[in-house]
Amino acid sequence: MDLRELRKISFEFRRISSDMLNSISDDNNAYLIKFRNFIDDTKIIKDYIDSKVKYSTIDWSKSFIEEDCGFKSVITPTNQNDHIKAMYDYLLVMTDRNKSLNGEAFDFHLGRCKVNERIQFYLNRVFLPLVHYINDFLIEEMLSLDEKK
Repeated sequence: MDLRELRKISFEFRRISSDMLNSISDDNNAYLIKFRNFIDDTKIIKDYIDSKVKYSTIDWSKSFIEEDCGFKSVITPTNQNDHIKAMYDYLLVMTDRNKSLNGEAFDFHLGRCKVNERIQFYLNRVFLPLVHYINDFLIEEMLSLDEKK
């Protein structure tokens, strides 16, 4: 892969992840599905995720999303591979089952706030670190290719 292709992928990823993180109630999880599809359909990103996931045995339902008193919260794993696997596995569940983004977001306690704020808080809390990990990886790859030039 050349630098130009990698820049294009990076640009598309930033756009798609931004759309996902800015989802509103009317979108339900359409942008979350597009985000997952982009990851799965882009070989360099999928290979990166697979390389991290294979070194982890974390179960997201037991060690990532915790429920207490009827509300859910995120427990951030300290190990990067575990964190990536937990987020990716949870993303698969959210998109395979076409789970309601509104329903999931409302399971997280935020007090009184608007619907769209709640959804965006949820997406930022749960999936923003995955976006950062992938962005960092793409930047490192671009720098590596640039140095080889």
